Formats: sequence, structure tokens, C-alpha cells
Amino acid sequence: MSAMALALFLGSVSVPVFSGQYLEGSPDDGLIATVSRSEPNLIRVEGRKIRSIHGVEGEFFVTPDKETGTAYLKPNPDKHFLSVFVADDAGRNWKLMLKVADVPAETLVIRDRSRARVEGKAFNADDSRNSAIRRVMLALERDAEPEDMTARDTLEIVPLWNEARFVLVRTLDGALIGEKYQLTNVSSSRMVIDERELYRRGVLAIMVDSLELEPGEATNVMVVLEGRDG
Repeated sequence: MSAMALALFLGSVSVPVFSGQYLEGSPDDGLIATVSRSEPNLIRVEGRKIRSIHGVEGEFFVTPDKETGTAYLKPNPDKHFLSVFVADDAGRNWKLMLKVADVPAETLVIRDRSRARVEGKAFNADDSRNSAIRRVMLALERDAEPEDMTARDTLEIVPLWNEARFVLVRTLDGALIGEKYQLTNVSSSRMVIDERELYRRGVLAIMVDSLELEPGEATNVMVVLEGRDG
């Protein structure tokens, strides 16, 4: 089983979200990362101290380290995806969208994008592109329609594997293209999904809500592609 629910096929593009699990953005962003299912994961906010971590009760356990201002988060092993809010001592709330996977303990470092600008670290076209990819992915996850994109709901069956029913349920059209699918295990056996098998030409990112499906179970698959002029 793949260790990441969000696979980025960006060639030489730098991806800070998965380069050491640095989550660079602003409190208005949803920051995507992968955490270990079985081990505590360290979370810290660069230059600040964590005051609290909130989410749905029972979905995860938090152990704060008051001396360092960091915290350890361990998911409920039954969960596949978490949304949590991390509050720091500057009064900011960071939203994290966490994929729970069978990987070793992770360290997540939240970094304020404006802080990077103050320190004189310029953001190039690749950074803007990564932000745009994340924004489309979040819009697909939330069934939102960004102002600069056109959404369309559909029920189009797409050939995939004999063991799966793959249905395109929503598209977003703009500078990038977003596609949301429902993948259902129609076989009599447990299915383990490797998102690399969903890759095709033009794909920039893939996110699968659940990488393991029992017979009859379904999961959402979000895909971000190059725009038609890309």
C-alpha cells in the first residue's frame, strides 16, 4: 500500500508539503499532509508555540509538550482522514487535512508564508503552482466552486479495472482541471489501491480518501490535471 494519499507528479517542481512535511501557507489555507496511523506524530509551528489542537472528539489523541510548544498527535487507528485545527500563541488557527497511513512517525512543521517573505525567501512560479494545485484539491474535497473555475456535476462511468466501478461525479474547469471520482470495490475481495495506477498523462496530483476497500465499499478520488492550455 502506498504511504501517501496525495501523490504529486510534478517532475522537477519543488513540493514543500512533502519535502520533510513542511506545510507552508497561511491560516486561510488547508494544509495537506500524511501522518502515521500507529505512532505519535510531532507537530510544531515554526517560530511559535502550539496552544491547542482541536477536531472531532475521539478521532485522535494529543500529547502536548509545554516546554517546547510542540504537540504529538496519534490518530484513532480506525480513521483514514482527519481535519484538525492547530492554534498557536499568535492567535492563529491552522487547518490541517491529514491522511492517516501505515507509515513511520512523521514530523509536521507549519510555516507561515508571510514569515518566509519577511526573511527574504522569494517564492517562485513553482510555489504559486503548488498553491494552485492544493487549492483545487481542497475545492474537490469540499465540493466547492472557486470563483475562477466552473463546476459541473456528472455521473460518467470511466473504465478502470474489472474489480472496480469508477464514476466521474464532478469536474472543475479553469487554469487547472479538477476531477472527483467515486471508486467502488465491486469484487468479492479486499482491494488495496495504489494511486500510481490512476496516473495518466497530464496528472499533477491524486488524492484517495481511503486506500483500502472491503467488498462493496467506496472512496472518493480527487485528481488535478494540467489546464487545457497547459
